[in-house]
Amino acid sequence: GLTWHEDPRIREQDFGNYQDPQVIKKAKSERHKFGSFYYRFPHGESASDVFDRVSTFLDSLWRSFESGRAQNYVLVAHGISIRVFLSRYFRYSIDQFHMLANPRNCEMVTLAHDGLGRMKLDGRCELELSELESKMNERDEDNDNDQKRGARANEKEDDVREKVSTTTVVTGYKKHLRLRTLPPQLVSPR
Repeated sequence: GLTWHEDPRIREQDFGNYQDPQVIKKAKSERHKFGSFYYRFPHGESASDVFDRVSTFLDSLWRSFESGRAQNYVLVAHGISIRVFLSRYFRYSIDQFHMLANPRNCEMVTLAHDGLGRMKLDGRCELELSELESKMNERDEDNDNDQKRGARANEKEDDVREKVSTTTVVTGYKKHLRLRTLPPQLVSPR
């Protein structure tokens, strides 16, 4: 059967108390000038702090691999935690960390055994989404209120109008062999 384990070491970066929009704007400006890896948010943490947490998690994960408890592992984490995990595992430099884009919502990064006891990047899977339209008949609100009061005995056909709504649905996943990277002009300096 499946087993699961929650581990707080791979939680998302703590961005601090973001109640005041001016403080947020100032912190983001400082972060851009300072570099996103080492900048620590007021009452929060830096990506470097997340790196330390993820490092201890990775050590535990390796021990779990060696014990042979499971053949496959699924880690669920947020963007910066995923980028830090990959940077730590593959020994990316800080500059390479800055080049990585956060995974999109529900995007999966996959690693596979290389046959030599190491993991290799197998790619990423991005959701494929489609918009579905659905049509629904809707009565005019005023007519509905009149009807509730019993004021209308007969309904007219033209009091009903068609309402169109769209719903986003997942239609599949598209596999990419490489991670998403930021355009050079968006890569923050260190």
